[in-house]
Amino acid sequence: MNAIFNRTSVRKYKQESLKKEEIDLILKAAFSAPSARNSQPWQFIVVENKDTLKDLSQMTPYASFLKDAAMGIVVCADKSKNDSLDYCQQDLAAATENMLIEAKSLGIGSCWLGVYPNEERYLAINQSIF
Repeated sequence: MNAIFNRTSVRKYKQESLKKEEIDLILKAAFSAPSARNSQPWQFIVVENKDTLKDLSQMTPYASFLKDAAMGIVVCADKSKNDSLDYCQQDLAAATENMLIEAKSLGIGSCWLGVYPNEERYLAINQSIF
């Protein structure tokens, strides 16, 4: 429970990359989240490219710290698995919270950036990632 009670949003990061094992554990935590009808309507895009992180950091003033991060994970809804965006929002929120808690338990700072339903933000992500 300490990872839950002590979780904080961190916006300044050390200049070191995460180990593959750490990324895998963070993603495993996300995959372990509950979802409506067990549809698991998520896709996770691990972003380590500095140019892409810089682009993402400009989608909103609240994302400026991304340019200095070693990595970001973009959480996307796969509507082919569940076409209800209301349930997808809940499912993806649960997966995201699991990632934040696992990162904390590994001693890794993290911060959740809200994007959906802000059209300007999710279109900026689409342009940077896809």
